[in-house]
Amino acid sequence: MAIINVKMLSGFVPVRSSLEKVKNGSKVNDIKNNHIFFYLQKVKINFSFSVEQSLPVLDIKPVPVHMYDYYETDEYALAEYKSPCSPPSS
Repeated sequence: MAIINVKMLSGFVPVRSSLEKVKNGSKVNDIKNNHIFFYLQKVKINFSFSVEQSLPVLDIKPVPVHMYDYYETDEYALAEYKSPCSPPSS
């Protein structure tokens, strides 16, 4: 089993209906402390969900996404994502 821990961008919240669509083949067990935890029995190449801005925030910083094996936590991948409205990095 794999776990994907997605931290929300500052000022953003997940769109609950889009999380329901991700549940095919996965399970969203926890949404807490500005993180969404996906528990996957089979790892897909990709999946997506929607977020919406709940508070205006200036200079939104990229946030981490961790993926790791539930049983072997030493096996992991780390990436980050940013708001599509953010200016390009220099």
